[in-house]
Amino acid sequence: MRDILLVMSDQHSWFYTGFAGNRTADTPSLERIAGEGYLWERCYCNAPLCVPSRMSFLSGLLPSELGIFNNDTTLPIDMPTIAHDLGAMGYRTVLIGRMHFKGDDQKHGFDERLVGDITSQYWGTGGKNRTDFGAFAGTTNRKHCLEAVGGGYSPVMAYDEQVLSAALDYLKQLEEGDKAGIKREPVFLVAGFYGPHFPFACSPKLYEKYMKRLAEAGPERTDWEKGLQREALPEYSGYLQSCTEEKAASCRAAYCGLVETLDGYVGELYDAFCRLEKNAGKEYAFLYTSDHGEQLGKRRIFGKQTLYEDAVRVPFLAAGSGNCFAENSLPYETGAGFRKITEPLSLLDISNGIVRLAGEPECGNMTCPEVFSAQGRPVRIQQILEKDGELLMAEAVILFPYKITRINGRFRIFHLLEDPEETEDLSGKCRDMIQEAEQYFLPEEEAAACLAREKTQIRRHQRLKTWGKVKHPKESAVVTAPEAARHKPAE
Repeated sequence: MRDILLVMSDQHSWFYTGFAGNRTADTPSLERIAGEGYLWERCYCNAPLCVPSRMSFLSGLLPSELGIFNNDTTLPIDMPTIAHDLGAMGYRTVLIGRMHFKGDDQKHGFDERLVGDITSQYWGTGGKNRTDFGAFAGTTNRKHCLEAVGGGYSPVMAYDEQVLSAALDYLKQLEEGDKAGIKREPVFLVAGFYGPHFPFACSPKLYEKYMKRLAEAGPERTDWEKGLQREALPEYSGYLQSCTEEKAASCRAAYCGLVETLDGYVGELYDAFCRLEKNAGKEYAFLYTSDHGEQLGKRRIFGKQTLYEDAVRVPFLAAGSGNCFAENSLPYETGAGFRKITEPLSLLDISNGIVRLAGEPECGNMTCPEVFSAQGRPVRIQQILEKDGELLMAEAVILFPYKITRINGRFRIFHLLEDPEETEDLSGKCRDMIQEAEQYFLPEEEAAACLAREKTQIRRHQRLKTWGKVKHPKESAVVTAPEAARHKPAE
């Protein structure tokens, strides 16, 4: 049985990688790993928000099946996760860092939890109430993300350093144990980073590097600035933020710096993991992905919480040893040195693939693209958004090259190759496409039930927030930001 290391970041958009056809953010480690394995060109989250996306990934269920559409909802303690599945197969399951669990259960099937989370464990204790965040208080929230931007040292940077250190230490311990001949279980290790999630602050050196690169970008910068002014769908009017082009450029530079920093961490973990496995003569699998993307000011929206490609399309790559990673593993396309998979898939397919990958001999002689595959099913994305105090059900189905969305009952169709900016609605011309996709959207009565349940949960969470603000419960699984990471960065 092979060891598996999954690195999951937070809010890393596909469009800020070296694979995306621009050189805005440098990601040499991701490109190197993809060159030694496989790159999926179109991977999607199943919900453009942290908790719904992550709990969907862990459970293998859509947000509508879980009843989880917001960041305050708890995964039921009796809901099986892939950690339970792999544990039952004989794996030692270890979580280091972020997974955004809410409530008392901070393991949900993992045998070990090393390094807690950066966001609040309970209700009413996060946001502006985080006194340990100093000038960064509230900036992990979309509404306040523009308040601390530039070059400096943030709680996100301090947290990710701690996650990296703990993960490297754990791999070192495994290596020493293997050298000593200590018999152990196969390991499923998840390293969860918070970067490149806002606040938009990175090291001064990287911030200056990317501010200079943006200033010299020429036509690419012009295209980006046009994107800032592009109109968002009216259903997203409540998510718009006022921001100058200069401030948006600062956010972009800091985000790119965070991406490059994360890329270095992924490379360090990959090298340490490969060294461990090769020294032990084991088969292994290394995976990298993120929970959702980042709008980064496009259409005057920062953060996620949209169905646009910027918010829902994420990187996914896999490398390793054994038959499924062999050079003759097909099908794939070659290009730019990568074995590139063009078939769309989602985080749910990655979740199912991890179980298949671990469940040898069931995995048998499957190729890597077969292990991580949608297996003919379309990608489905779900969210509940708010407009003018009203909750709206929003869904997308990817029938590539088309994306079909339905928000509050209204269908729209976009051709993702001919119209990558999703500006031309083809629903009036492609009625047959709507009929083909309709079976994959929630029935009206089920969508209405999700909205009703969400209204009830919001009321419950408000009561819990009132409790948290009064009681200040001790959060044993939350990492406190050091003093050095509490000062406002310099733009």
